[in-house]
Amino acid sequence: MVRPHFFISLEAKEAKELSSFLAGGYSRYGLRARRRAQGVWFSYKMMTVPEIARRLRVSERHLWNWLKNYQAKGLDGIKGKYVYTKL
Repeated sequence: MVRPHFFISLEAKEAKELSSFLAGGYSRYGLRARRRAQGVWFSYKMMTVPEIARRLRVSERHLWNWLKNYQAKGLDGIKGKYVYTKL
């Protein structure tokens, strides 16, 4: 099934929050959360789902789930369940 193109629309505050999350370097939420945030950012920058999936080397299904979670819960929806701390 071919899905229509879908792009995340963000308000200025949300875009700034996502941008600062990506620019943060070490993330206490891990690399998976960073990859999810990149997927949302690329969608915001008008890349199609197949393009993003190829770039991040994930399935389109996973990417659709990330976008859906972001729309439902914002940044909390893509951070994941675990918080990593430095020892």
